[in-house]
Amino acid sequence: MDRPIIWGMAFILLVVTGCAKEQIYRSTPPIQRVSTSDFEVELEPLKAEGYDYYNRFRYQFTNKTNGDLIIDWSNCFYIQNGKRYGRFGWEGLTFEQLRGIAEEPDITIAPGAKDAIQIFPLQLIGWREDGVRMKANTPEAGFTLGVIPAGENGLSIAVIKDGKTLRKRVLIQITQE
Repeated sequence: MDRPIIWGMAFILLVVTGCAKEQIYRSTPPIQRVSTSDFEVELEPLKAEGYDYYNRFRYQFTNKTNGDLIIDWSNCFYIQNGKRYGRFGWEGLTFEQLRGIAEEPDITIAPGAKDAIQIFPLQLIGWREDGVRMKANTPEAGFTLGVIPAGENGLSIAVIKDGKTLRKRVLIQITQE
């Protein structure tokens, strides 16, 4: 008598979990451009490979001046819902470099040049638990990129021109359905 009830409950649980709604993330706008007379910045959230959530941004900077511009990455911040929420890491950053990061580099962009790279919020990374306890050169060592949450997300960029710091915010609204 109890066996049919247990099997029936198990079947219902399987059906309910199998029909659970998948979370869908969207970005408005898909690519945000902010332009001044000196530079243009593009920011596009990118979805995690094989998943439907965002975990990094494609960033592109264009120097529109006749002189060098410097991006002061130590004063560039990830913005989440209007507040600074840490700095950025970039594609190619290794586990060892991430653990030892103290100050982010200044990047000089030549006149008319473009700089493009994938960046991710450092505050959202997840450490691979086994990797933290192991040496950095083991395959288990490392980190994973975390989910960029729903809400206002973006970049506060600091650009140095002729010794003066110019600031702009590039913001995207991410929704979760």
